[in-house]
Amino acid sequence: MGRFSLNPYLWGVKLRNYLYRKGIFKTCRPKARVISVGNLSVGGTGKTPTVLHLAKHLKGKGLKVSILLRGYRRETKGTLLVSDGEKPLVGIRQCGDEAYLYAKLLKGIPVVVAENRCEGAKLLEKLFSPEVILLDDGFQHLRIERDFDIVLITPRDLKDKVLPFGRLREPLSVLKERGDYCLFSKTEKPHRGLENFCSSLGKKFGYLTLKGFKLFDHRLRGVDFSSLKGERVGVVSALGDNETFLKQVEKLSQIYGFEITKVVQFRDHYHYKDFKPDQNLVWITTFKDFFKIGGENLFILEREFFLPSNLLGEVEKLFLT
Repeated sequence: MGRFSLNPYLWGVKLRNYLYRKGIFKTCRPKARVISVGNLSVGGTGKTPTVLHLAKHLKGKGLKVSILLRGYRRETKGTLLVSDGEKPLVGIRQCGDEAYLYAKLLKGIPVVVAENRCEGAKLLEKLFSPEVILLDDGFQHLRIERDFDIVLITPRDLKDKVLPFGRLREPLSVLKERGDYCLFSKTEKPHRGLENFCSSLGKKFGYLTLKGFKLFDHRLRGVDFSSLKGERVGVVSALGDNETFLKQVEKLSQIYGFEITKVVQFRDHYHYKDFKPDQNLVWITTFKDFFKIGGENLFILEREFFLPSNLLGEVEKLFLT
């Protein structure tokens, strides 16, 4: 008997998916086009930069864009308007890390958090009449129907197991019935295993590619990396994948001549209530961590990504009909 046959989590997932597939669990259909960005595993795979890039791209095409997400680990419940497109209307602890990040960085794009995405979509449509709703971390949220499903997949996913024996939220086999596009992340080179897997399912695919880095000071002004030369630097982050972020900072330290003397890492969505950065160091962190830490001796490292042209083309087709 296979190991997974004794996995109650897996059978719960299969039962839930079956009930949605048969229409026993009801769904909702927003008026706006819904594009979901999700993944199969727990932890960081690149959903946030994908949503950021898509939002900017679609807004640049003249579309009215909005973002809907759960608001993971926030201190509030229910449906909450985070941004009206002008500025954040609530604090980071009230809406969650990613929602606040979108509210700060994306002008002209409303943001709502809601456990029930159908209720969140209703609020967005009532207040803003968006043409597109970007559903952050939406692959497993089957209650809301979508027009296009982007699924981020990593090389590790191909060998991983379903919770609690591994990090997969669902088995890879769900991609036979769901998902429109495989977006590969955490791999810098063409990965034949990923390509062959998605090709066998008839899915289009591409790579989330790191374009480069930008550095910002505590006032969110762009600064040159040369300003760090000779500095003693601390690196602090609370991400789904802290190690990749650290390795990237280490590479930059070799290029720009600063010394990493302290590394502080927390689990994803850490609240930072008990952390105070050493004032004798210059610190490098991410945008979402900066908004929780604050302080004049912090620099923000932004990682810029490319989305594949065939993905952007598929998304744009949704608005040609």
